[in-house]
Amino acid sequence: MTQNPKIYRIDKSKRLLKGLKTSHEIIERIINTSNKKLGYKINFNPNSLKETTKDDVIYYLHLFSTSEIESDWKDFLPTELTSDSDFIQQKLSLILFAESEDQLFCLIGGNAYQIIVPFLDHSFGLNSYARIMNPSEDELASIKSRGITGARAGLNEQFRDHYRIIDFIKFGKLPQEIHLRLSKETTDLHFDFLKKKEDERLQIYVGKSFKIKKSVDFDTLHRIILEFRDILQLAPSDYLSSYKEIKDDKFIEDNLRPELINNLYNDAGLLGRADARRFEHDFCNPNDIEKFYEADEYRLKQKSDKGGYVTFNTVNDRREIYDSVLRRAVELFGNNDRFNFMVFLQGVRITCYQNNEKSVGSSFLFHITSEFSIQGQPYFLVDTKWYRLRDSFIEDLKINTHHVLRTYRAPSNILSENWNKKILKREGDYNNLYDNKSGYVVIDTIIVDGVELCDILHYDDNNLYLIHVKYGFSSSIRELSNQIMISARRLRETLSSNKKELLDKIYLQLRKKGRNIDAMSLEDFKEMFNTKKINYVLACTSQLSEDVLIEDNIEKFDSNIARFSLIQCSGEMRANYYDLLTYQIRRE
Repeated sequence: MTQNPKIYRIDKSKRLLKGLKTSHEIIERIINTSNKKLGYKINFNPNSLKETTKDDVIYYLHLFSTSEIESDWKDFLPTELTSDSDFIQQKLSLILFAESEDQLFCLIGGNAYQIIVPFLDHSFGLNSYARIMNPSEDELASIKSRGITGARAGLNEQFRDHYRIIDFIKFGKLPQEIHLRLSKETTDLHFDFLKKKEDERLQIYVGKSFKIKKSVDFDTLHRIILEFRDILQLAPSDYLSSYKEIKDDKFIEDNLRPELINNLYNDAGLLGRADARRFEHDFCNPNDIEKFYEADEYRLKQKSDKGGYVTFNTVNDRREIYDSVLRRAVELFGNNDRFNFMVFLQGVRITCYQNNEKSVGSSFLFHITSEFSIQGQPYFLVDTKWYRLRDSFIEDLKINTHHVLRTYRAPSNILSENWNKKILKREGDYNNLYDNKSGYVVIDTIIVDGVELCDILHYDDNNLYLIHVKYGFSSSIRELSNQIMISARRLRETLSSNKKELLDKIYLQLRKKGRNIDAMSLEDFKEMFNTKKINYVLACTSQLSEDVLIEDNIEKFDSNIARFSLIQCSGEMRANYYDLLTYQIRRE
């Protein structure tokens, strides 16, 4: 008899397991805690735990039966046959624990996953693979990842044969599950006892668990457990996991969360001051960025005294949400009640509506993405989780940022006006400088179907440039990247349709607002998108006191979010939509 099990690892550092010294104590705590939480009416009897030892590995087996669903046969059969019968299906479940040195592994059957999931090391499979990976030889079959930057919060990718780990663009992605084929060298070194052919390369799945895609008997499973003794002694590679989640609750509570609170609290005191340097952050709902950006209105809700939520403000511009929420907190508690200020923010929800229907919603704090420097190290806050970047990753970011800025430059004359922030305080003020210039159309603030196509449209004999403008190479580049990706997707969809209604609506808005369009007719305007090469341009300034070239002074610009976003946007645009060029607007 063989099985194809997933191997999990119990995380003994979990709060509920701290202080427990023996595997017996840990197992009893896991089962009793989960049974109570899940509502299982099962009292764990320590004497029922079966135990055996093999080569210093101690195996513990916990068996239990749970009531499942009522069999659908009961509805099929006549009541004369079913009235006195029990049609509740019972299911046997099991957890096999394996204590090897200081590690406690486990395998499950039936419905046991719900019992162990609160106590698992959720990165065990990925971390184990990081210790044996060979980026130049291991081949990806598929990968599920979490997007840190860009318009996608999550991504599932499948690959053709011979796509190596080294070819995978890791920037802005946090791997969650990977299906791959190990190199021959790794297979031979660690799992030669599983080979049936000399040149065989094992296929594995890694995520929360580690699974070898091969059915094995118990003796072979035991050899795999023994092999993990050696694997877990190896140093992990940071090639795939260039940044990792911070799981030290004490460090988060003592260092990271107070830094967020300080920034929000201090920022509330700067409301209304145009000359103040505000807290740099990105604000969007990462579960569905496009629905958030394209919403018609945003309802800001606070907890009511009677339970539930009550709307305290409604805005139509997503850029007004952050200040509106802070302003409400100050109205209620003033500037000297830090505790209630944060309690209020934790209870605020943002609900998006499009066409009078709710589209997406979540808590206020869930929308905030930012970067902090603490004790000389950069940290990210993303979706209420904290991440630390590895030094090697930061160096990779700098190298790749320099490559994008230098390799994909827009023409040097594409934007001729300098941007003096003391004179031109807003982005709109700068964009409007091009309203009466031949070859330019200012589309800034013209939003059609929730999409702003670009800030400035520039064209020559052969090219069409959709220019998106932002002041500073900072965390705001993430928002600019999102806007570019959404615009590119919608433009691609529009140009593949017959009517091209998006362009019709933009043209009518241009005429209505009296914008310069070089006397073009609607047909002339639409024809440009068919006959000229379409290029997107990410245009930004330096925000430093000295107006230096960003590409030559990457070290002076400390926003890793900006680097992340630029690299990710450049790669995704080239792979899926149009060329993305970069341009630095000079200030003097």
